[in-house]
Amino acid sequence: MNSVAKVGLFFLAALVLAGILIFKIEDLHLGKKSGKSVSIVFKDVSGLDDKAAVRVAGVRVGKVSRIKLIEGRAYVTVELDSDVDLRQGASAAIGNLGLLGEKYLELVPGPVGAPPLPQDSVLTGNQAVSFDQVTKLARDIEMDVKDITASLRGALGGPQGEQTTKAIVENIERITEELKVIVATNHESVNATIANLREFSAEMTKLANRIDTLVASNSPNTTAAIGNIKEISDKLQHTADNMNAITDKVNTGKGTVGQLINSDETSRNLNDALVAVKEGVGTLNKTLGKASKIKIDLGMRAEYLTTPSKSKGYLTADIIPDDEHFYRLELATQPFGKRSLTTTNITTTFPDGHQETTTIQKEKFDDGNAVSALFGFNFGDLTLRAGLEESRGGGGVDYALLNKKLRFSFDAWDFARQDYNAHAKIGGRYYFSPSIYATAGWDDFLNRKKKADSIFIGAGVRWSDDDLKLLLGSVPLK
Repeated sequence: MNSVAKVGLFFLAALVLAGILIFKIEDLHLGKKSGKSVSIVFKDVSGLDDKAAVRVAGVRVGKVSRIKLIEGRAYVTVELDSDVDLRQGASAAIGNLGLLGEKYLELVPGPVGAPPLPQDSVLTGNQAVSFDQVTKLARDIEMDVKDITASLRGALGGPQGEQTTKAIVENIERITEELKVIVATNHESVNATIANLREFSAEMTKLANRIDTLVASNSPNTTAAIGNIKEISDKLQHTADNMNAITDKVNTGKGTVGQLINSDETSRNLNDALVAVKEGVGTLNKTLGKASKIKIDLGMRAEYLTTPSKSKGYLTADIIPDDEHFYRLELATQPFGKRSLTTTNITTTFPDGHQETTTIQKEKFDDGNAVSALFGFNFGDLTLRAGLEESRGGGGVDYALLNKKLRFSFDAWDFARQDYNAHAKIGGRYYFSPSIYATAGWDDFLNRKKKADSIFIGAGVRWSDDDLKLLLGSVPLK
């Protein structure tokens, strides 16, 4: 089997595999698929796209078939498997497979034993917590901490705080003096109270004797109880000592809390840290926003050149940061290979002594591959491309018709070909679906006189960014 037949068989197998993958990704069916459809209304479906998974208890049971806007609300139509039973009280919510994962629709069938959901019922979807709401909550916490810090600094810091503390000390001194006056005025009452306390002490002594007698009769249990009380007392004393140490540190400005209350510098550092957190959250939000907008499209196509009866294959990757421009990387096989000229000089000496030199040039082609790296710019239905095309400098123009189902292309490259004009190619594509298309055209038509041109026909497949996300999301992870 020659190399051309091997390449043809390889691309035929690749097209069959691509067709199977497309039927899997697009969820295509040859016949009418049995199942049911349900409509759900949401206030906001940000991040939820067509073909998103529908899950019940985490198990995929269908997909989103259509999303449309009616009177300011989003109506989502889902296709469910025939074995999914919905009951009255069913609900739905939008879920997320991780921070950067795809969005999916979580469906709750309803209470067990409830009546079946009537036909053409419209469910009301619950709104999920978005990343913007989490960011807003973090900002509200930041503002609350700032307000608390400002209040503490205003109450205990600066000249006003010093006056407040001085007033508290003066009030304590005044209360002490008043207590002295009260004790002197009620001296007799105090003596009577002391006498009463003595009588009470005598009674307590009698009670203690009785308790001693009781304790003696229950000595083991009493000893254990007293030991427990002593242990608790020691722990309470240790806790009080710790509280006193903490209070002393706060009053002297030691530790984080003490510096927060007494030091203006600490308050400023805390405010700066909160500002840094806010800026970090903003930067993370912008980064995630930019990363989510980048799209990657993959494609593969095969072309059959009719004149030399050879095939040519392409593997394409488009990186699309926005709707206005893109970057294309492409690997292509070369059916004619790399062209080279070999020059041989043959010198012949005749009997009379004179010599004649004959020059022979031999053209040779070696198998090889070519790489393309192009910058693309979109202007509505018109697209311009320039850069490295099949390992040579070049560029091209695309024009789309019929809502971009039909596309015409012109490419030119390798302007310095020896003994040949530049390599020019004109062709068209018709998309039967967003993923499958047929192509045909005229290759190297500027070198028709040298019989280097050829009519070509072919077909290709394309995986959009949404298809790749859906395919990766369906891969089971253990």
